[in-house]
Amino acid sequence: MKLSKKIARDIVFPLAYKTGIISLIGDRSNHSILNIMYHGVVVKDGTSFSPTHLTKEQFEKDLVYYKKHFNVISMSEAFEMYRNNIKPKQKTITLSFDDGFKNNLDTALPILEKYNLKTTFFISSICTQDMDVRSLWTEYINTLNYYYKNDTVEIGNYKFKNLYDSANNVYMVDYIKGLKKDHRDKAMDDLIARYDLKTKINSIPEELWKLMNIEELKRFSQSKIVDIGSHGHFHYNLESLDESDLESELKTSKELLEAAINKPVISIAYPDGSYNKKIKDKAASYGYKDQLAVDFRVADDNSDKRILPRHGVSCTTTFESNMFSVSRAFSKVGFN
Repeated sequence: MKLSKKIARDIVFPLAYKTGIISLIGDRSNHSILNIMYHGVVVKDGTSFSPTHLTKEQFEKDLVYYKKHFNVISMSEAFEMYRNNIKPKQKTITLSFDDGFKNNLDTALPILEKYNLKTTFFISSICTQDMDVRSLWTEYINTLNYYYKNDTVEIGNYKFKNLYDSANNVYMVDYIKGLKKDHRDKAMDDLIARYDLKTKINSIPEELWKLMNIEELKRFSQSKIVDIGSHGHFHYNLESLDESDLESELKTSKELLEAAINKPVISIAYPDGSYNKKIKDKAASYGYKDQLAVDFRVADDNSDKRILPRHGVSCTTTFESNMFSVSRAFSKVGFN
């Protein structure tokens, strides 16, 4: 870590938090609403395996801060305010999670219910189906890196060490994300078989990688604070799909989730923030009224009332650093 970042993390941000400067930064923004995104909440820190999950202690600390400084509303309420140009008097946030990890049910939900905070969970609908290992492809990559960190892993003409090909300046995850559907499936099947990843992932604590099953999703959706949206089916980057595969991904996810929870699914968060104008239109035609990006990518996004950006909370830094980042995010990706 660079010295400047260490000083900011260990000295500047804690001081800004204690003196109230962090909250003032958000107050100065002209934007009043911010969408905040998480992936998972775990009992025991697992950042050595995956940088995706926050510990329950830090997550609860975040929620206490949100309750004190913001009004927390549902995602659907935020879209209605956006479409009707309603500017809330108080700084306002929404909370959402991606993927459908079982830790959302086991660890995150009880804390969210404790503070009665409405939250949208964007679920990869593959979790509604039978799986020999209940994992997304990204967690297999984490498993590969965990066990073979210093080995050179070859995929085609690429050679990755610590998930990075220095000769081609590309990270393994980014390379695989960009592959066409059949090529991605083949690459992952090869890695899983070659390195016995289905066996090895089962030696990792389940809270770090395991998805909910359909019965758990049904129980999860019955909570009064939970809304369910789509995160695609196989967690493909939608821009990499041809027309028929794109339609199948959008349609299959909506149908499976609605059948599981017996409620309409009208929102979608694009996996890895991958979308374009055609995808927005296609999603809308299937009934996805509310669409979530990471950062805006299309020229008309700022005037398109169907889509909003989100701010992701880091799982590898301090609470004070994250709250500083949240306050700054009102200016960057806030709205209204």
